[in-house]
Formats: sequence, structure tokens, C-alpha cells
Amino acid sequence: MEQRADRAAEPASRFETLDALRGVCALAVAFFHMPFAHPLREAPRFDNVQFCVDVFFVLSGFVLLHAYGARLGSPTQGLRFALARFGRLWPLHAATLGLLISLEAARLLYLAGHPGTPVVTPPFGPAHRPVEVLTHLLFLQDFITFGEFSWNVPAWSIAVEFYASLVLAGTVMLAGPRARWVFAGLALLAALALHAVSPRTLFAIEDWGILRCLFDLFVGCLAYCLRDAARAPDGGAGWAEAGAIGLLVAIPALVPPGDWAYGAPVAFGAAIAVLSHGRGPVSAAARRGLPQALGRWSFSVYLLHLPVIQVFLAGLHYAVPRVGSLPPGSETGSVDLGGPALNLATALALVAAAVVLAGLSHRLVERPTLAWFGALDRWLFGPRPTPGPSAAVCQIEKTPWRPAGGDWSPLGQYFWPRAVLRRPE
Repeated sequence: MEQRADRAAEPASRFETLDALRGVCALAVAFFHMPFAHPLREAPRFDNVQFCVDVFFVLSGFVLLHAYGARLGSPTQGLRFALARFGRLWPLHAATLGLLISLEAARLLYLAGHPGTPVVTPPFGPAHRPVEVLTHLLFLQDFITFGEFSWNVPAWSIAVEFYASLVLAGTVMLAGPRARWVFAGLALLAALALHAVSPRTLFAIEDWGILRCLFDLFVGCLAYCLRDAARAPDGGAGWAEAGAIGLLVAIPALVPPGDWAYGAPVAFGAAIAVLSHGRGPVSAAARRGLPQALGRWSFSVYLLHLPVIQVFLAGLHYAVPRVGSLPPGSETGSVDLGGPALNLATALALVAAAVVLAGLSHRLVERPTLAWFGALDRWLFGPRPTPGPSAAVCQIEKTPWRPAGGDWSPLGQYFWPRAVLRRPE
């Protein structure tokens, strides 16, 4: 279980193990949403796959603080952060929404030429109303709802993460990027508020998803601040990574609904802090081609698997005149195609199709739009200063640190003397 690794080999610019973890979680969420009556759907804790969304949020807090914490030293840098987050999240979200609108328009045209065709919902009906397009484009679909989840349902988390990340940026600008007690306090406040409005489940989405995201995001920030304490001694990295993976698997498999679930994000933060060092055999496997590709494509997998499902179900509807009726379960979201094995195989095939589409989307949508927003940032604000050693992976040490933009924070004098960095090992 051990793997000796030179400390200089520890990644400084990317957390490759965490990238791979993000890819695995995206696949799990895509499979969870497959609307087929496969055997795993009846598993006692199948609904706990939703913990993957909390892993996403904790990862985001961890990585955002790593990438931007040292840059958020002035209001201008805060604006650059907001532009960067919008440029990362909105273009693919808008492109996916456009694809779904096109599918609805195609359904409308088909049904106009084939009256009497049975459908579960009419085109541009409930959950696909034109007015809901606007709320999605403004990232407001989790705040302004019309009684049901609409359009690309998984995108609720993208919307709340955008606004929660702005809260994170404001917190860092006020308190500094190493204000662990502030992060812990805000995580606790968000958790208490979420429990007050959703006492029976952590998996709040509609209306209160922002509280869930803030809770997880600040747990991720706290995990990043304590990352150095989670570094296993030489010779123990393999065991530490095995424990972290065991924790990530055991919580969804064992934790019952209710209050215990509220401790899961803290455990995820601890596991992420351990895996971020990338020194064990799990990390060595995660750095291989396929896990890294899944990590790169994870955002596209997450947003595009629902259109894949809708295209498949629309194809079944087109086949209705030949088979005489809709597949059993179409009304309830648990479609039976003829048996558990076939249902499971279809679900896995659609996940695979979503991965293929995600690879194309990453190349044709994500990368070009990131480059465009990067150029827009340089045009508006000028080139970023070359990052110094403090912009690399931070570790708790003795050398005092100050933000690149100067000590202008009103709370900085209290927190920054406790914030310490050293060069990455």
C-alpha cells in the first residue's frame, strides 16, 4: 500500500487526482439520472449518489481558493474573478440550453405533422416553458421556480455555484485566503441554515440549493487551509489515500438520510485534502490518460447527459406508431425496455454516449470560450502579473505572507499574521 515519491514530484499547478475524482463523480451523477428500471435503482442507498454533487462543491471551494486566493487582493481582482467564473460556467450551460430548445422545437414540428402521437409532456409545456429559458440564462433557475425542475435540471448546481463563488471571493477579499476560522464559521452557519429549512435531507435543490453550495464550498476552503496537516508521512501515502477513497465510498454506501448526512461534506473535505498531495498509488493511477480525460470532460458530462437522455426518449416516442404505446414507466421516469439487464445496459450505453459527446464539447465549446474570455479579461484589465512562489501550492509554515494586491482588507491585520506559506515541495 506504499509508494515512495520524491516531494518535488508533487503537482504544483493542478491537482490531478482531484481532476480524476471529478470525472468519476460526473459519471456517477449521469448514471443516477438514467430513467430506467435497472436493478441498481432498487439499492437501499441509491439516492446517496447525490452526495457526488456535494463532492463537486467541496472540490470547487478547495480548487478556487488554491487558484485565486492569492489574487483576490483588490476590487479589480474581484471583478476579474467574477468574469473568469462566468466564462467558465455560462457558455457550456447556454450551449446545452440551446440544444434542449432545439430538441423541443423539433418535437413541436414532428408532432404538428403527426397528430395523435402520444407524448408524456407537450413541447414547451411544463418544465420547458419559454419564460424559464430566461431564468436559466441568468443563473436564476434555483431562485425563481415555477413549481418544477426545468430544462437542464442538473444545471441548478452550476447556477448556485456561480453566486456562491462570488460570496467566497468577497469573503477572501475581506478576511484573506487563509482565514480558516472565518471559513469554518461560514460553513457552520450555512449548514445550520440549511438544516433549519431542510431538516430531513442534505440534498436540497429547489430554493435552498444555494445554502447547500455555500456549506460545501466553505468546507472546501477550510480543507485547503488545513491541507498541509493532511499530508501523510513518507511511506504512508498509500495507506492515507486508501483511507480517503474508503471514506468517499463508505459515506454514500452507508449513511442513512437525515442528520448524519450533514457531516458528509466535512469527511469529503478531509479526503480531498489527503488526495490533493498526489503521492500514493491511487494518484499514480489517476494520472493516467483515461482518468485525466474524464476529469477534463467532467463538466460537459455533467451538463450534457440530460440531452442524451432526451434524444433517446424522443426516439422511443417516434417509434410509438410502430409499437403501439409508450414504454412502461415513461410517465414516472422509470422506463422499462423489456427487462432489468436491458435497462442497465441501456443506461450504461447512454452514459458512454454522454462521455463521447463531452469530449467533443470540451474541444469545440469549453476550450474556445475559455480562450475568448481570457482574451476579454486581458482587453479589459490588461495582462495578469507573473505569479510568484506564493501562487503555487501553499503549505502552512513560518514565513508571513501578504496578498499580491496589497494589505487593504479591513480584517487582514487579524488573519494574515496567521497565514503562512512556503514554496511547494
